[in-house]
Amino acid sequence: MNFTHDAPAILISLTTPTPEAVWHQVLLGIEEEGIPWQWQQDDDGDATQRAWQAATRSPLLVGLACSADEVVVHFRNLPPASPLFRQARGQDEEQLRRLGNNAARLVKGLPFK
Repeated sequence: MNFTHDAPAILISLTTPTPEAVWHQVLLGIEEEGIPWQWQQDDDGDATQRAWQAATRSPLLVGLACSADEVVVHFRNLPPASPLFRQARGQDEEQLRRLGNNAARLVKGLPFK
């Protein structure tokens, strides 16, 4: 459910050296909850800062970013240095998918898995 138009969506900060395949399980988790997502190309800042910036631009108030080590979920109403979730990229597929589920559940106002 990658929307390229201006539909409300979770924004995902993508940096040039990060392949989209890194996001596969996270995106499946978001899609399982029925929430649209959209790529946003960014090159500046660490993953926490980029996730917060994505959340501030998202009409759904949620942004994601990743670094070489982790995937970060941020919520616009949190302080920039305090993301909601951090998940090591080396985790198993189920944990990364759950991260995507929880990002979408934040939008829906449902309890986290």
